Amino acid sequence: LNLPARTWYNYETGVTVPAEVLLAFIDQTGTNPHWLLNGEGPKYRHGLEDMVLSELTPEQLIRRGLEKLEETPNEVVLIAPENLPEESVSDFVAVGLVSLASLGGESSSSSRIEGYILAYRQWIPHPRETVAVLLDDDAMYPILPAGSVVAIDRAVRDPQQLQGRLVAARVEGPAMVRWLDISGRHLIFRPNQPSREHPIIPVELDQHSAAPIVGQVVWSWSRFARP
Repeated sequence: LNLPARTWYNYETGVTVPAEVLLAFIDQTGTNPHWLLNGEGPKYRHGLEDMVLSELTPEQLIRRGLEKLEETPNEVVLIAPENLPEESVSDFVAVGLVSLASLGGESSSSSRIEGYILAYRQWIPHPRETVAVLLDDDAMYPILPAGSVVAIDRAVRDPQQLQGRLVAARVEGPAMVRWLDISGRHLIFRPNQPSREHPIIPVELDQHSAAPIVGQVVWSWSRFARP
Protein backbone atom coordinates (compact mmCIF):
# COMPACT_ATOMS: atom_id res chain seq x y z
CA LEU A 1 0.00 0.00 0.00
CA ASN A 2 3.10 2.27 0.16
CA LEU A 3 2.14 3.49 3.64
CA PRO A 4 4.41 4.17 6.61
CA ALA A 5 4.00 1.50 9.27
CA ARG A 6 2.79 4.03 11.81
CA THR A 7 0.01 5.19 9.48
CA TRP A 8 -1.30 1.62 9.24
CA TYR A 9 -1.05 1.23 13.02
CA ASN A 10 -3.26 4.34 13.32
CA TYR A 11 -5.86 2.72 11.05
CA GLU A 12 -5.86 -0.40 13.23
CA THR A 13 -6.55 1.71 16.32
CA GLY A 14 -9.59 3.40 14.81
CA VAL A 15 -8.42 6.29 12.62
CA THR A 16 -10.66 6.62 9.55
CA VAL A 17 -9.20 4.89 6.48
CA PRO A 18 -9.27 7.13 3.35
CA ALA A 19 -11.29 5.82 0.42
CA GLU A 20 -8.26 5.45 -1.88
CA VAL A 21 -6.43 3.38 0.77
CA LEU A 22 -9.48 1.18 1.29
CA LEU A 23 -9.84 0.60 -2.45
CA ALA A 24 -6.15 -0.29 -2.72
CA PHE A 25 -6.55 -2.69 0.21
CA ILE A 26 -9.47 -4.42 -1.52
CA ASP A 27 -7.47 -4.63 -4.75
CA GLN A 28 -4.37 -6.07 -3.03
CA THR A 29 -6.17 -8.63 -0.85
CA GLY A 30 -9.11 -9.64 -3.04
CA THR A 31 -11.49 -8.95 -0.15
CA ASN A 32 -15.23 -9.01 -0.92
CA PRO A 33 -16.45 -5.38 -0.36
CA HIS A 34 -19.87 -6.65 0.80
CA TRP A 35 -18.25 -8.75 3.54
CA LEU A 36 -15.99 -5.83 4.50
CA LEU A 37 -19.01 -3.54 4.88
CA ASN A 38 -21.56 -5.89 6.46
CA GLY A 39 -19.66 -8.97 7.61
CA GLU A 40 -21.87 -11.13 5.41
CA GLY A 41 -21.06 -13.57 2.60
CA PRO A 42 -17.58 -14.86 1.61
CA LYS A 43 -14.53 -12.90 2.75
CA TYR A 44 -12.94 -12.97 -0.70
CA ARG A 45 -14.13 -12.41 -4.24
CA HIS A 46 -14.77 -15.61 -6.16
CA GLY A 47 -11.91 -17.10 -8.14
CA LEU A 48 -9.21 -19.72 -7.72
CA GLU A 49 -6.76 -17.37 -6.00
CA ASP A 50 -9.43 -16.06 -3.65
CA MET A 51 -10.58 -19.58 -2.77
CA VAL A 52 -7.00 -20.47 -1.87
CA LEU A 53 -6.65 -17.36 0.31
CA SER A 54 -9.91 -18.08 2.12
CA GLU A 55 -8.62 -21.50 3.17
CA LEU A 56 -5.35 -20.23 4.65
CA THR A 57 -4.81 -19.85 8.38
CA PRO A 58 -3.69 -16.44 9.73
CA GLU A 59 -0.11 -17.75 10.04
CA GLN A 60 -0.16 -18.97 6.43
CA LEU A 61 -1.48 -15.59 5.29
CA ILE A 62 1.42 -13.87 7.09
CA ARG A 63 3.92 -16.20 5.43
CA ARG A 64 2.33 -15.55 2.05
CA GLY A 65 2.62 -11.81 2.60
CA LEU A 66 6.28 -12.15 3.57
CA GLU A 67 6.95 -14.22 0.45
CA LYS A 68 5.43 -11.45 -1.67
CA LEU A 69 7.63 -8.88 0.05
CA GLU A 70 10.72 -10.98 -0.54
CA GLU A 71 9.98 -10.89 -4.28
CA THR A 72 10.52 -7.12 -4.33
CA PRO A 73 14.01 -5.72 -5.06
CA ASN A 74 14.08 -3.31 -2.10
CA GLU A 75 16.86 -4.02 0.36
CA VAL A 76 18.37 -2.42 3.41
CA VAL A 77 22.01 -1.73 2.57
CA LEU A 78 24.90 -1.16 4.95
CA ILE A 79 26.75 2.00 3.95
CA ALA A 80 30.04 3.60 4.96
CA PRO A 81 30.21 6.89 6.93
CA GLU A 82 31.64 8.80 3.95
CA ASN A 83 28.56 7.91 1.89
CA LEU A 84 26.00 9.23 4.37
CA PRO A 85 23.69 12.00 3.11
CA GLU A 86 23.71 15.40 4.80
CA GLU A 87 21.46 15.06 7.83
CA SER A 88 20.00 18.56 7.52
CA VAL A 89 18.58 17.99 4.03
CA SER A 90 17.72 14.29 4.09
CA ASP A 91 14.42 12.54 4.82
CA PHE A 92 16.51 9.71 6.24
CA VAL A 93 18.49 9.27 9.41
CA ALA A 94 21.63 7.15 9.66
CA VAL A 95 21.38 4.42 12.31
CA GLY A 96 24.58 2.70 13.39
CA LEU A 97 24.64 -1.10 13.08
CA VAL A 98 26.10 -2.89 16.12
CA SER A 99 26.29 -6.57 17.00
CA LEU A 100 23.54 -8.10 19.10
CA ALA A 101 26.17 -9.41 21.51
CA SER A 102 27.43 -5.89 22.27
CA LEU A 103 23.97 -4.42 22.72
CA GLY A 104 23.39 -3.17 26.25
CA GLY A 105 21.87 -0.35 28.22
CA GLU A 106 24.72 2.06 27.62
CA SER A 107 25.42 3.91 24.40
CA SER A 108 27.53 1.90 22.03
CA SER A 109 30.89 3.42 21.20
CA SER A 110 31.66 4.36 17.61
CA SER A 111 34.31 1.63 17.50
CA ARG A 112 31.56 -1.00 17.71
CA ILE A 113 29.61 0.36 14.75
CA GLU A 114 29.95 -1.85 11.68
CA GLY A 115 28.32 0.64 9.33
CA TYR A 116 25.15 2.64 8.92
CA ILE A 117 21.62 1.94 7.73
CA LEU A 118 19.27 4.63 6.45
CA ALA A 119 15.75 4.71 7.91
CA TYR A 120 12.96 7.21 7.40
CA ARG A 121 13.37 10.04 9.90
CA GLN A 122 9.70 9.89 10.91
CA TRP A 123 10.19 6.29 12.12
CA ILE A 124 13.08 7.16 14.46
CA PRO A 125 11.87 9.48 17.26
CA HIS A 126 15.24 9.53 19.11
CA PRO A 127 18.00 9.20 16.48
CA ARG A 128 20.91 9.71 18.91
CA GLU A 129 19.65 6.92 21.16
CA THR A 130 18.82 4.47 18.38
CA VAL A 131 21.00 1.63 17.08
CA ALA A 132 20.34 -1.18 14.63
CA VAL A 133 21.12 -4.87 15.10
CA LEU A 134 21.02 -7.91 12.84
CA LEU A 135 18.98 -10.82 14.23
CA ASP A 136 20.65 -14.21 13.97
CA ASP A 137 17.84 -16.54 15.05
CA ASP A 138 14.22 -17.34 14.19
CA ALA A 139 12.72 -16.68 17.63
CA MET A 140 10.45 -14.00 16.12
CA TYR A 141 9.66 -15.81 12.85
CA PRO A 142 7.66 -15.12 10.69
CA ILE A 143 7.46 -11.48 11.81
CA LEU A 144 11.24 -11.14 12.01
CA PRO A 145 13.05 -14.07 10.38
CA ALA A 146 16.78 -14.62 10.92
CA GLY A 147 18.72 -11.94 9.04
CA SER A 148 16.23 -9.17 9.79
CA VAL A 149 17.45 -5.75 10.86
CA VAL A 150 15.73 -3.97 13.75
CA ALA A 151 16.22 -0.43 15.04
CA ILE A 152 16.16 -0.18 18.84
CA ASP A 153 15.28 3.08 20.59
CA ARG A 154 17.16 3.00 23.91
CA ALA A 155 15.40 6.17 25.11
CA VAL A 156 12.25 4.13 25.79
CA ARG A 157 12.86 1.52 28.51
CA ASP A 158 9.95 1.86 30.95
CA PRO A 159 8.12 -1.51 31.01
CA GLN A 160 4.76 0.15 31.61
CA GLN A 161 5.11 2.04 28.33
CA LEU A 162 6.15 -1.08 26.44
CA GLN A 163 3.45 -3.59 27.41
CA GLY A 164 2.55 -5.70 24.37
CA ARG A 165 5.35 -4.26 22.24
CA LEU A 166 8.53 -5.60 20.70
CA VAL A 167 11.56 -4.85 22.87
CA ALA A 168 15.24 -5.65 23.11
CA ALA A 169 16.31 -7.08 26.47
CA ARG A 170 19.31 -8.69 28.12
CA VAL A 171 18.57 -11.45 30.64
CA GLU A 172 21.67 -13.31 31.86
CA GLY A 173 23.13 -13.68 28.39
CA PRO A 174 23.16 -12.08 24.94
CA ALA A 175 20.56 -9.49 24.11
CA MET A 176 17.37 -10.69 22.44
CA VAL A 177 14.28 -9.27 20.75
CA ARG A 178 10.95 -10.44 22.16
CA TRP A 179 7.36 -9.42 22.85
CA LEU A 180 6.94 -7.91 26.31
CA ASP A 181 4.01 -8.85 28.57
CA ILE A 182 3.59 -7.71 32.17
CA SER A 183 1.99 -10.05 34.70
CA GLY A 184 1.92 -8.79 38.26
CA ARG A 185 5.52 -8.30 39.34
CA HIS A 186 6.90 -10.23 36.38
CA LEU A 187 8.10 -9.16 32.96
CA ILE A 188 7.40 -11.88 30.41
CA PHE A 189 9.68 -11.98 27.36
CA ARG A 190 7.90 -14.02 24.73
CA PRO A 191 9.18 -15.26 21.37
CA ASN A 192 6.72 -15.24 18.51
CA GLN A 193 6.63 -19.05 18.48
CA PRO A 194 7.77 -20.44 21.88
CA SER A 195 9.83 -23.62 21.61
CA ARG A 196 12.50 -25.55 23.48
CA GLU A 197 15.16 -23.46 21.70
CA HIS A 198 13.28 -20.20 22.33
CA PRO A 199 11.33 -20.47 25.61
CA ILE A 200 9.21 -17.85 27.33
CA ILE A 201 11.39 -16.03 29.90
CA PRO A 202 9.81 -14.53 33.06
CA VAL A 203 11.77 -11.95 35.07
CA GLU A 204 10.66 -10.73 38.49
CA LEU A 205 10.68 -6.97 38.90
CA ASP A 206 12.98 -5.79 41.69
CA GLN A 207 12.64 -2.23 42.92
CA HIS A 208 16.36 -2.15 43.69
CA SER A 209 17.55 -3.19 40.21
CA ALA A 210 16.95 -1.83 36.75
CA ALA A 211 14.64 -3.64 34.33
CA PRO A 212 16.53 -5.74 31.77
CA ILE A 213 14.95 -3.85 28.87
CA VAL A 214 17.47 -2.28 26.49
CA GLY A 215 14.95 -0.40 24.37
CA GLN A 216 11.94 -0.53 22.09
CA VAL A 217 11.99 -1.91 18.55
CA VAL A 218 10.78 1.02 16.43
CA TRP A 219 11.67 -0.14 12.92
CA SER A 220 12.46 -3.38 11.14
CA TRP A 221 13.19 -4.82 7.71
CA SER A 222 13.56 -8.42 6.64
CA ARG A 223 15.84 -7.87 3.64
CA PHE A 224 19.45 -6.93 4.32
CA ALA A 225 22.46 -6.70 2.04
CA ARG A 226 26.11 -5.92 2.73
CA PRO A 227 27.98 -3.91 0.10
